[in-house]
Amino acid sequence: MVFRLVSPDFDNLIVPILQLTPLLAAIIMWLARRPGTFRATFATGWRGTPRWAGIGIGLITAIAAIQAVIAVAAGIWPLNPLDQILAAAIWIVPVFFLQSVFAIGEEFGWRGWLATRAASWGFWPLALVSGAVWIVWHLPVLAVIGDRPPWDIVIYFAGMLPWAPLLLALRWRSGSVWPAVLTHGAINSFRVFVLQSVPDATDHLLIEVIGWILTLAAALWLMRASPVPVTQGSTAAHSLSPR
Repeated sequence: MVFRLVSPDFDNLIVPILQLTPLLAAIIMWLARRPGTFRATFATGWRGTPRWAGIGIGLITAIAAIQAVIAVAAGIWPLNPLDQILAAAIWIVPVFFLQSVFAIGEEFGWRGWLATRAASWGFWPLALVSGAVWIVWHLPVLAVIGDRPPWDIVIYFAGMLPWAPLLLALRWRSGSVWPAVLTHGAINSFRVFVLQSVPDATDHLLIEVIGWILTLAAALWLMRASPVPVTQGSTAAHSLSPR
């Protein structure tokens, strides 16, 4: 894709496959090192997921709604016609489930394997490093987003960094990777609908910055009572430390 060795017609097929690469890399490392069971290492326990996934999806939707309301109220973005909004709304749930399935490949790597093995780093160092790695991993996207102004590209990649603390906070508070998976799916579905299907949105730095601040504030709020990660049935920090 980067070197134009494949037709752009295949981009929509290739991108979901590439989302599996963090999971595949993590599985290879797990097989080589065997630090624990797959369930424990990748935090695949389901208990508590509905609650924490609901919190994550709610936060994503609320932040996007605040951004949209500010932009519309300030005259930055106009609303789309009602028929277009309703037509797009039909696809929210199907797209959410599809995007959540695609997110498994990423989240099992970033908030599964990595969050377990590097838990001893502490929350914010791990969030910063994993966010930076997440941005670097997305760099091949430059091959498919077309010709855009350099500043828009910087905003696009910078916008990924605040999501890392929020997704990691959901992983730490729940002890499970699934809330991060489902919230990631919501970023690519509910958030896209609220910010792009409801208003006729264009790139705007102020609205982006508002979203970044609110996302970081949400991560701080989630971590206010739990500075250490939990496992299913345990609150001991050492239970997630690298071995």
